[in-house]
Amino acid sequence: MSLQNKYIEDEYSARVSRDNSHPLMRRPQDMDSAQVRWYPMRIFHSSVSRQSALNESLSQEAAVERTYIPQTLVDVEKKIYVPSLVNYIFLQTSLKHLREIKADARYNHLRYVMNMHRDEDDNAVARIAYVPDKQMEDFMRVVDSENEQVVMLENLGFACKPGQRVMITKGLFEGIEGTLKSIRKHLCVVIPIENVMAVAITNVPRKYLKRIDN
Repeated sequence: MSLQNKYIEDEYSARVSRDNSHPLMRRPQDMDSAQVRWYPMRIFHSSVSRQSALNESLSQEAAVERTYIPQTLVDVEKKIYVPSLVNYIFLQTSLKHLREIKADARYNHLRYVMNMHRDEDDNAVARIAYVPDKQMEDFMRVVDSENEQVVMLENLGFACKPGQRVMITKGLFEGIEGTLKSIRKHLCVVIPIENVMAVAITNVPRKYLKRIDN
């Protein structure tokens, strides 16, 4: 699967971000740089072999608690899996350590994924994207389920569009939270990783859905 991403940070903005060391000059995201979060990273000029090498190398980083790559089963009999996304990797670490990794020559093909936000003056501001723990936990649980109800969505514009938040209250996916969508007239619960990928649980009975205040 190949997904275009226009929110990849350039090296100039990365340097500016690191050089703004005075507390009053730093962006809000820099204030909590020690907090451990899940960060999606894009692999520049990626391949399966490069992703595997990166995963092995990053697993030895003391401050990276876990690396995670969604896998797809391509041969049921031989149980052969391949990465669902060869051009992305997820790292659970602090923003401070992530910047240290990014500055290491061994990882010069890693790029931040950026999200656009609005500041108090309604100006567009690019921030390094991270995935909330609950969302990442649900995402990993769903893609690891090997269930025919689970499908990957390539239309990120549709998948990431705001909608009614719901929680599944019964069944294999009990406790999963996502956005309620209609796909081919079937109710689905979508868990998007903004600007990266999205997964949907299809054919969810309406009686198993509980609305969550957005």
